[in-house]
Amino acid sequence: MHPDLAPRHADCLLFDWDGTLVDSQYANYRAMAAVLAPEGVVLEQEWFDARTGLSSAEMIRVLVEERALTPSRPVELLVADRDELFLTQAHAVRPHREVLRVVEAMHGLVPMAVASGGARRVIEETLRHQPFREHFDTLVTRDDVRRGKPAPDIFLLAAERLAAHPSRCTVYEDSDEGIEAARAAGMTVIDVRPYTAARP
Repeated sequence: MHPDLAPRHADCLLFDWDGTLVDSQYANYRAMAAVLAPEGVVLEQEWFDARTGLSSAEMIRVLVEERALTPSRPVELLVADRDELFLTQAHAVRPHREVLRVVEAMHGLVPMAVASGGARRVIEETLRHQPFREHFDTLVTRDDVRRGKPAPDIFLLAAERLAAHPSRCTVYEDSDEGIEAARAAGMTVIDVRPYTAARP
């Protein structure tokens, strides 16, 4: 485990999913771009990468507002199709090695949760293919709360389920929205991006 990723004095660990535990960025982008293409949208990966802390529905709503779009179908249907496309690639999604080392080192020592703005069904299906699939005590997703990140609700519910005070939780995140949510929850947060970025 990299020393900078080691938790300090934490009663529980909360891990974001996409981009933190797993390297799903390109698969997520491809699925979203494919769903939006029939709507006449050319989705730039740079635009997508800058908003990875948002749920798929929130991302589409931001895109609709920014570009004054009129989708041919409700956002919920676009998201459902995006999820189906992503699931065809779920078996190929791999963990981020440095974060995997944290999970393996801390398994059995403190309670751990996946706390993600993603959809439960998508995460559960992808988790099935991961080497750490049995390591987590609970899974909290966007489906479990009223507000997604950057609101703190997902992290607060995860802490509640693990019977831990928020101030004693450490969050692992890879997005500005997620880091904002963790801080709003009163939790320690570790930005994993320096350790998960693709290296030449």
